[in-house]
Amino acid sequence: MDDATTQFPDGLQVWQRYFTQNALAGDGIDWYDNSPISNEERYAIARSIAAFQLGEYSEGKSLMQFARVHAAKLKQPDGEALVDITRHFIHEEQNHAALLGRFMEANDIERFRSNWTDSVFPRLRKNAGFHLSITVLITAEIIALTYYRALSAATDSRQLQQICSKIIADERAHVRYESGMISAMRRGDSRPRRRIMRVLHRLFFLGTVIVVYLDHITVIPRGGLTIADFWADCWHNFNVAFPDLP
Repeated sequence: MDDATTQFPDGLQVWQRYFTQNALAGDGIDWYDNSPISNEERYAIARSIAAFQLGEYSEGKSLMQFARVHAAKLKQPDGEALVDITRHFIHEEQNHAALLGRFMEANDIERFRSNWTDSVFPRLRKNAGFHLSITVLITAEIIALTYYRALSAATDSRQLQQICSKIIADERAHVRYESGMISAMRRGDSRPRRRIMRVLHRLFFLGTVIVVYLDHITVIPRGGLTIADFWADCWHNFNVAFPDLP
C-alpha cells in the first residue's frame, strides 16, 4: 500500500498534541457533590450505566497491535505519532469507565462482569485489523454521543451530568480523529471497494442503532428522546462524521 494514501491528511502530530494536552486536563467533575440519586432513578438507569461502563473499558491490546502494524506503513514522524495517539485514546476510554465506575460506587450501582453487547464489539475488533477495528469503534462512539445526551437529561444528578459532558467532549474528538483516519485509509482502495465498505458500514451502523435503543430503553425515552429522535440524531452524527465518505 502506498504510504501517501495512508498518511493522515493534516498530519498526525496535530492529534498527538491534542491527546497529550487532554491527558493533562482535569475531568471537571465535582466529586464533592454527593447528592444521592433516588431509588426510582437508580432503577431506571442502573443497568444501562453498568452496560456502558463495562463497554468503555478495554485493555486495548489488539488495537495497539493493529496501530503498530499500520504505523509501520507511515512515514515518520506520523508512524510514531499514531502509536502514541492510540495509547492516549485507550487511556481516555479507560478513564470514561473509571468516571462511571466511581459514580456507580457512590450510588450503590452494581458493576457488570459481562454483557452480551460488550462481548460482540471486542470479537468484531479482535481479528479485524486497524481499519475495521476503528470502523467498529467509531460506530459505537457516534451512537454514544446521542446516548450520553439522553442519559444527562434522564438524571437529576449534577455529578452524572458532568460525567456525561466530559465523555461527550472526548468522544466528539475521537469521532473527528477516527473519521479522518478512516477516510484517509479508504483513499487507497479501489472505487468498488470504497462503495462496498460504505454500504457495509452504514448497514452495521443501522443495526447497532437499533440494538442500543432496545438495550437502553429505560434511559433513552426518559432522556426525552423518542425512537425517531434517537434514530435521527444518531444518523445526523454519522453524516457529520462522514460528509464525503469515499
